[in-house]
Amino acid sequence: MKNDVTFDKGGYTYPGAYMPLLNEEDLQFSLADSHISEGVLPPVNVIELADSFRVRVAIPGVKREHFLVYASGNNLFVCVINKDPELHDGESFQLHEFNYENFNRHIKLPEIADSEFSIAEYKSGILDIYIPKSKQPPKKIFTNIVVY
Repeated sequence: MKNDVTFDKGGYTYPGAYMPLLNEEDLQFSLADSHISEGVLPPVNVIELADSFRVRVAIPGVKREHFLVYASGNNLFVCVINKDPELHDGESFQLHEFNYENFNRHIKLPEIADSEFSIAEYKSGILDIYIPKSKQPPKKIFTNIVVY
């Protein structure tokens, strides 16, 4: 029985640029074993720009190495396995509303979104994913999206 998420050491994105990716099988196992319910998901905004869509997800307190972002057809999936949420010794919370330990967020994309050349950036607790628009019917393929 698996109990830890592993990283795929072969996750190369561009020549010379290395980005570890979560192992998808371990991710699915950890999400299934998670005590986090589907009701505790981060908020999402989908913004239409001139030549793309920007998907913004508010996810404070997570490291970018804990993301698995992918698209399948016109469905976008943002998954996080955060085994080490930022808690400091001696903290006593009066209110504790954001602590995204594990989740799998599904976002339906417009039909003209072409996820093949998508890019993502995580900065200051916000994940921005840019998905180009397509003038022709986009290919409905599976695409891993690397988070920078």
